[in-house]
Amino acid sequence: MKKTGVYRVWQVIYPIGIYYVVSSIVYFFLGMLLGNNQETYMLRQMVCGAVTIPFILSFYKQDKQFEDTVYGKKKFSFDAQTIWEIVLSVSIGAMLGIAVNNLIAMTPLMEISAGFKEANDSFFAGGVVYELLGSCLVIPIAEELLYRGVVFKRLRVFLGVWPAILLSAIIFGAVHANLVQFLYAGILGVLLAYLLQSTGKLYAPILGHIAANVAAVIRQETGWLDFAYEPTAAGIGFSLLLLVATAGALVLWNRKLRATG
Repeated sequence: MKKTGVYRVWQVIYPIGIYYVVSSIVYFFLGMLLGNNQETYMLRQMVCGAVTIPFILSFYKQDKQFEDTVYGKKKFSFDAQTIWEIVLSVSIGAMLGIAVNNLIAMTPLMEISAGFKEANDSFFAGGVVYELLGSCLVIPIAEELLYRGVVFKRLRVFLGVWPAILLSAIIFGAVHANLVQFLYAGILGVLLAYLLQSTGKLYAPILGHIAANVAAVIRQETGWLDFAYEPTAAGIGFSLLLLVATAGALVLWNRKLRATG
């Protein structure tokens, strides 16, 4: 039975379902308590993310225990390799996030994407403290536990590495429920799954996700790099430069992993 397609689909859908059922219940009661206005949106999202973490962590630990039994438990050590992975995860996540945001902003997608403006306005309506604590800490941890730590890893067992990277990224994009965020989250999801695949350590995609979100919040709140949203020579050139830098960092990443592997 465990080899059937239905079972495999269920193993992927079930954790996502638990995540959204728990989140929806908490979100409903928070709406009754705090109201459903935009100013409390990120606070409610932050609390929902925090509440879901123990539930998703149980799935992650179950899978991790099985991995450790089959492949042997790897001890964490804060050494030069770890520092290298941290620096590159943060750098690559921030650069790709900025570049993709720039390129999307240069298209009409933000105007034609139903729901994006409302989601974006709500995201930034509650103040920078909730943006940093929610979007840049709690939510990335919850989402990486689910979409990379559980969904990607389970898909990898069923489908292999690259199909799992692509499908987990599509799922991650789709749950954001509008075209702009689907593209942004989908592209970022490919990178985040690759970071986990190449290191075997969940902190790599978590840090990459945090870095991308921190860059987005800083840009929104300060106007930093606003020129790069425009389809000018400066904006396009800067965005392409970031993409080249991201590719170069990934090449260095791979060489370093091969050298230490």
